[in-house]
Amino acid sequence: MHIQVVHFSAPSFVVIWDNGAQARFPAIFLRDNDPSDLHAATQERTSDLAQIDLTIAPANYQASAEQLQIQWPDKTVPSLYSSIWLYQHRLGQRRADAADIPRIYWGSAFIDQLPRFRAADCQTSTQTLYTFLQALKRYGLVIINELADDPKAGFAFGDLIGFKRETNFGRWFEVMSKPDPNNLAYTALALPLHIDLTNQELVPGYQFLHCYRNQAQGGDSIFADAFQVCTDLREQEPAVFAILLNTIIPSRFHDQDYDIRHRHPLIRLNDKGELQEFLLNAHLADIPDMEEDSMLAFYQAYQWLMRRLRDPKYMIQLKLNAGEMVVFDNRRVLHGRTAFNPNTGQRQLLGYYIDRGEVDSRIRKLAESS
Repeated sequence: MHIQVVHFSAPSFVVIWDNGAQARFPAIFLRDNDPSDLHAATQERTSDLAQIDLTIAPANYQASAEQLQIQWPDKTVPSLYSSIWLYQHRLGQRRADAADIPRIYWGSAFIDQLPRFRAADCQTSTQTLYTFLQALKRYGLVIINELADDPKAGFAFGDLIGFKRETNFGRWFEVMSKPDPNNLAYTALALPLHIDLTNQELVPGYQFLHCYRNQAQGGDSIFADAFQVCTDLREQEPAVFAILLNTIIPSRFHDQDYDIRHRHPLIRLNDKGELQEFLLNAHLADIPDMEEDSMLAFYQAYQWLMRRLRDPKYMIQLKLNAGEMVVFDNRRVLHGRTAFNPNTGQRQLLGYYIDRGEVDSRIRKLAESS
């Protein structure tokens, strides 16, 4: 990619490349993003925008096929912008991101395509680890097989990815029937589909659940892709979708030691209008506090959603075996379980969270070496 023509017409430079592409760059944009103003070691900005004239213009400039050289009036050394740098930073073009993986939504038929990876392959091959993380981003649900018969094996697997997220339950938690539980997960009851810890200001990103023992009768795991449900809802019932998108509801967890609350809508979109997160946990829902004139419409939409989530066409159900670990996007994929009888055998799952940013960072670094 070579520069063919450059000219300046205040307030912008116009750059034309030899492939016919062209772009405009405001002078203030180039001055603010001068590559020479990045710290050599940290690559962090060292310039101060507050000290730069927003109407700045070049004292002089010259271009070659490989770069644009600009002498700014407030600098003693010319600034260099390579042809590739300019092309990659055309206005309106987002920085390329290996972690920006298009999602594929799914329903009940996904049970036959559910991605599975051997733990040892992920541990010994960075390419397999990369493929696993790509699948996790794409589908939001993956299973790791053949973990060592060790209660710490699943937790150690997370070290391949990034930092674990600590919550009021600790850096890891044990899902089994317990006396005097402080969470319904620690009973033998059936758990309806839900997202974990919606009471948190930042709901945990990915959940890792290592099935260490599962000999009890019952206790099947259930999953549903909330983004598929929301996509159908958006198309078929746009008014209901709008209510769930725009209504703020409170969530709360409280026990003897903690009282953690947050307020959020059930559905959030990103800046491109795409689904970003789904935050439903009926057990952590606090008392609704919206005004009367909007409450009935909310309840109608909320009930409609909860009934839709129970449609078998959205759900998959499976029994996890010892040595398997299910990994899923906790802000997209709902999970639950059928009831189990703790008197018929041991059922013990060990879990932890890793936030979305950690997963994205690992994908980007693995992409550099793939």
